[in-house]
Amino acid sequence: MASKCCLALSIAFFSVPLPALEALNEQALSEVTGQAQGLRYTSEFDASVDTISYIDDDGLDGGSVGEITLSPVRVYTQTNRPVQVDLEVRDVNGEKALVFTNRDLPVELEIASISINGDSLGGYGQGNFQIGSGDSVITYLYAGGHDGNGLTLDLDIPASMSYETWYEDEGTRLTTTVDFGDPYDSAGGGLFLDDISFDLESDGLRMGLPTTSGGNINFYNVRVGDDVLNSLALRNVALQSGSYLMIKNARGADEYGLEFDASIAAGSSLDFVYIAGEVDDNYLTSDIYELSASVSALSDLQVNGLRMNVDGERGLVFDFDSSEAGSGASANVLVENITMLRSDQVASIPDATRESLSIGTMDVQLNISDNSYLQVQGH
Repeated sequence: MASKCCLALSIAFFSVPLPALEALNEQALSEVTGQAQGLRYTSEFDASVDTISYIDDDGLDGGSVGEITLSPVRVYTQTNRPVQVDLEVRDVNGEKALVFTNRDLPVELEIASISINGDSLGGYGQGNFQIGSGDSVITYLYAGGHDGNGLTLDLDIPASMSYETWYEDEGTRLTTTVDFGDPYDSAGGGLFLDDISFDLESDGLRMGLPTTSGGNINFYNVRVGDDVLNSLALRNVALQSGSYLMIKNARGADEYGLEFDASIAAGSSLDFVYIAGEVDDNYLTSDIYELSASVSALSDLQVNGLRMNVDGERGLVFDFDSSEAGSGASANVLVENITMLRSDQVASIPDATRESLSIGTMDVQLNISDNSYLQVQGH
C-alpha cells in the first residue's frame, strides 16, 4: 500500500510543469555566487637581483666599452597585501581578448643605483600604489597590431589610482605622487589608453601609441625630503590615431646602439598645468595657484633618426643619424589660453571668461637639426 502511495505521488509530481527544473539562461548563471568566469592569481613575493647590466661590446669607434648597470634591483609586495589578478577571455571589438583585472597593485620597485660605466646617476623606485574601493586597473590584450599581424593592448586606469615615484642621489631623494584624478570633477579623471599596438616590421619594432579622448596625469607635490617644490599636471590628454614609435637597430653592421623614429599625429592636444602650493585632499583653496596653457599639435610632430648609445667617455648619448636624409625633429605647436589663477577661481570662472583672461598665444615652429645631441653622465 505504501509503495502504491509513493508511486502515485511520484506520477503527480512529474506530471505538473516545474519551472524550477528548466535550464538557467546565461544571465541567471552569471548571477550565481561562485560561478567561475576565469582564473584568479594571488601572490606575495620578494625578488632581488644583484646586478642587471647592458653592455655595448663595441664601444664608441672602437674605444672604451659602454655599460649601464642597475644594482641591486628589488621587486616585492607589501606584507599581508598580496597581488590579485583576475584573468578571463572576453569579446573586445569583435576579437577574443585576454582581460587582466587588478583591484590592487601593492608592488614596490627599488633600484639602489643606476650607473654608466661605474659612475652612479642615483637610484630610482616606485610604490605605494592606491586604487579606490570598487575600482580596478584593466588590461585588454588581443591579436591585431597595426597591420593585423601583431598584438594590441588597451589599458583602463581609474581616476582613483595613484602611486609614488622617486629618484635619489647621494642621500637626497626627489619624490612625486602620480595621480589620475580630476580635482574639478569627482566623476571625471582616469585615463583610457586605447589601441597600443606592437608589430615586428623589416625596420624593427613598431609601437603604435595609444589613442586617448581625454584623461589626466598629475605629478603632485614634487618634493625634496619633506619640502614641496611644485606640482605639474597634464589634463584633457587627447592623442590622435596614427601616432607611433619605431625602435630600430643601428643602421650599419659597424654601428652601435638603437635608433628611433616617432610621430605624434596632428590634432593631438593637452592642457599643461604648473601648480604652486602643496596639494592635499582640499585642492580648491586660495593657497594653490595654477599657470595653465592649452597645447595642440598643428602638424605631425616628427622625430627621425634619433640614436641612443652608451659612450665610454660621454655616458648616455642621444644624437641623430646625420647620414639619414631628413633626420632631426620638427613640429608646429600652438600654445593658447595661457592663464594664471587660484585653483578655487578656476573652478568658479566659466571657460569663456577664462579665455578672455589669457595673457596671449604662441604659434611655435620647432626644428631640431641633425647635429644636435644630449649626453647624460655621472658626476
